[in-house]
Amino acid sequence: MDTKDRSGDRTDNAELHVPRVALTWSVGGVAERLDLAPSTLRTWDRRYGIGPSQRTEGGHRRYDEVDIQRVRLMAQLTGRGVPAGTAARVATSVDAAGLASALAPGKGFAAGAQPAADSAIEAIVSSAAALDADGLARIYQRVTRESDLVSAWTSVLAPALRTIGERWSDGSLGVDSEHLASELLVTELRSLTRANRARVGGRREVVLASADEEQHYLPLVAVEAELSLQGIGCVFLGPRVPVEALLDLVGRATPPVIFLWASISRQADDPLWTALSSVERPLTIVIGGPGWPDDLSVASPAVTLRRAGNLDEACEALSSSVFPQG
Repeated sequence: MDTKDRSGDRTDNAELHVPRVALTWSVGGVAERLDLAPSTLRTWDRRYGIGPSQRTEGGHRRYDEVDIQRVRLMAQLTGRGVPAGTAARVATSVDAAGLASALAPGKGFAAGAQPAADSAIEAIVSSAAALDADGLARIYQRVTRESDLVSAWTSVLAPALRTIGERWSDGSLGVDSEHLASELLVTELRSLTRANRARVGGRREVVLASADEEQHYLPLVAVEAELSLQGIGCVFLGPRVPVEALLDLVGRATPPVIFLWASISRQADDPLWTALSSVERPLTIVIGGPGWPDDLSVASPAVTLRRAGNLDEACEALSSSVFPQG
């Protein structure tokens, strides 16, 4: 047989024996591909074992196609209202062939879930208006247990609190309803944090604080709860942290990552920011809330500034600072 190359049709037999390298994906790549929050993927990995099974030569964990199908099934099941723990047991019990047959088009929690979210929001607002503490507690528990926390916060909890706040502003709800809804949610979120105390252990990698004179702290509680689900412990300083106290903490042997919340308008040159941005040791500052100006900058090359527009972005920025991904 003539083995000369004819019109580019020659096949080099050696090529048949070159092993193919399977395509693998990072957390960020999978998040973008499936339209899921990176923090959700990290929670599913650490809490339920739904995560990457491969490693690069450098030791970085990566998702292969079967891992991604398992995540997709987990997302579809939770999106249909299946509790996350149950969804995880189903997703981990199915082999590759079963995954292929079980999957149908969808994008996880947000796909087709809005009617259920709207119903939960309405129930929260109605219970707050009636000062029904037991009813509110039951709704909060159901919402936070039936989905991952980031999705629950984004789709139900934050919109419900905004609605209650708007109705308080227009006089259709009393401030007692607003306080009851907020404080019971704090209780529920902290119960999640306590439930994950063993997962966190004694590690405290992140400082959570509100800027001085800032009384709003519920976002800090939500961040603490979500990070606990990811196995990340926090030093929770809460609202109205004096500048001197925060700087003293940063100056000691404390976690090198800070989440700082501000809903009250602040200036780029105020004493708090000037002092924090001038720290000479490695420090990552993640800022959240509408109070921070757009023109913030850092004065020290040792300080890294990251902005977060929502709970998902805040937890992703904090977790990736604690657990850098390759």
